[in-house]
Amino acid sequence: MSILRRLLGTEQRNVSGGQWLSDKPAESSAGVQLNQQNATSIGALYAAVKLYADTVASLPVGAFIRDGGVRRPVTRPRWMDNPIPANPNYTGFQFRHAVTSSLLLDGNAFILFLTDRLGDVVETRVLSPQSVEIKSDEMGAPIYIVSNGTTSFSVGPDQMVHIPLFATAGNQRGMSPVEHHRTTLGLASATQLYAAKFYENGAAPSAVIKVPGELTQDVADSLRASFSRRHSGVEMAHKIAILTGGADFQQMSAKISDMQLVETMHWGVESIARIYGVPLQLLQYPEATSHAQSEVLMQSWLRVGLGPMVTRIEAGFQRLIVGETTFVRLNIDGLLRPMTKERYDAYAVALNNGFLSLDEVRALEDRPPLPEGGDEFWKPLNIGTVGKAPGE
Repeated sequence: MSILRRLLGTEQRNVSGGQWLSDKPAESSAGVQLNQQNATSIGALYAAVKLYADTVASLPVGAFIRDGGVRRPVTRPRWMDNPIPANPNYTGFQFRHAVTSSLLLDGNAFILFLTDRLGDVVETRVLSPQSVEIKSDEMGAPIYIVSNGTTSFSVGPDQMVHIPLFATAGNQRGMSPVEHHRTTLGLASATQLYAAKFYENGAAPSAVIKVPGELTQDVADSLRASFSRRHSGVEMAHKIAILTGGADFQQMSAKISDMQLVETMHWGVESIARIYGVPLQLLQYPEATSHAQSEVLMQSWLRVGLGPMVTRIEAGFQRLIVGETTFVRLNIDGLLRPMTKERYDAYAVALNNGFLSLDEVRALEDRPPLPEGGDEFWKPLNIGTVGKAPGE
């Protein structure tokens, strides 16, 4: 474990080689300082990253072996539930959450792992992408240089899992979504900040009372208080005002809708949803859709958004399990668990068509097997082979 203590100091500094490996945050074209640390202050981006990370981290995960085309579960590796043995509070949920959020913000996830004498992984740590630089040796094998704040150490692929989100040809390091879409995200951040400053620094008066001649401060304060007392609040709304002495009332309120600020903020949400492939409805976008449309959009996201992300992470986790025919699987079917009717309907189809038994269904529901008959498979009796009589 000594190499882990050397590689993972309490302080981390930036080293060259990454998209975000600089001391100063990059400035976007919208005039705001933006990096992956403060990019999550954009509400829609935070919601998109949290949606992916929470969903992936909550999926059931297991280890399996494929034997003669049949998938069978194997002994669950310890790192799945306890990635860091010295820290029992760091759970497998947090581990998968960190991997996913690192992918979505930096475009890379780096997992440092240690093995025992038998080759089994005993500890896994998700590294900050800013602390890792990728180089290659003369044979093209990757070398990962990790900074721990004071010195840098290099490790090979036998101790590091690297999962890129979007790597182009010739580049081992994945492209950072925040860096690549800095202009779009910068505009969304600037619009959000501008709206906040509009209300924080709203020094424009709602109305002005013009009075000919000069007024002392006491008279002006008395006039303001008297007018506000008679016409402020819901009970005084739309009450007729009478001004004397040549006074004139002029409305001065500026409407935020007149500046098209709301439309610009909506555009930012739509752009972030497009970048991360998330349906607008899942980002709480105020758009009216029917239940059927929402269900279709959710299924589309599971196929083209969440599905590829899960497959990418599964391929990386493959390095953390021993055996040529063993593999790790994140079960997307686990998303059906909160929907009882849909889950039971799926079980009924599986039972009535003979590819799941009662005991297998009960095992999926964490229930014990039946005393007898639970291992039998059913088949429809009204279906037979073409050209043959029933029972042949």
